[in-house]
Amino acid sequence: MNDTLPRVSVKEWTPIGELRARAIETTGGRVSYVEVSPHDAPARLTVRVVDGSGAIDCVFLGRRMIAGLEPGATVGLVGRVAPTSDVPVIFNPRYELRIA
Repeated sequence: MNDTLPRVSVKEWTPIGELRARAIETTGGRVSYVEVSPHDAPARLTVRVVDGSGAIDCVFLGRRMIAGLEPGATVGLVGRVAPTSDVPVIFNPRYELRIA
């Protein structure tokens, strides 16, 4: 099984503001910030991705760092959107760093 993100043009990404809860979506944008859990807590990396229409948090459980996922990076994402009252969340999304 190939777990790599399918090559999808940026034009084919669903804008973050139009993502549907509980649906598997393909989206992306620019990383605005990264938050790492403290060392005395379970490993968790939260990456906020934004585009012109909104923001989404990508939560990587069991990780404290992913090379290249840093503020300013452009990333494509695939995953199931979890419904939240604030910013939508995708847990452990498949991702692809993009060269801008």
